[in-house]
Amino acid sequence: MNDDRGMKKFLPFSSLVEHEKYLNKMLIEKNKVKKPQLAIEQARKINNILLNINFDKEYRFKLYLDGYIYFVVSKIKDINFNTKKLYFEDLEISFSSILDIENDDPFNDIC
Repeated sequence: MNDDRGMKKFLPFSSLVEHEKYLNKMLIEKNKVKKPQLAIEQARKINNILLNINFDKEYRFKLYLDGYIYFVVSKIKDINFNTKKLYFEDLEISFSSILDIENDDPFNDIC
């Protein structure tokens, strides 16, 4: 008896496996969103928090990266105001990627 028949009957579906990478890429592109515009008050809040940052405290960041919105909770390792970059333990982002910063200070919304 020939065991090859089992493999041959599923051969037409092998092309789907080859297209899987392309379909996943299309799905990723389809789910991307436009970058939200920051209100002036929101930009002032972010600026105020960055200028008065406490490196021992964890902050909640809402970030826009490559068409997606991410949430990161982390301590800031360093800030470079010349290059406008923020450094975490394993991540480096530009200020333009920041959509929101939250801390436990109840007065951080006051500009």
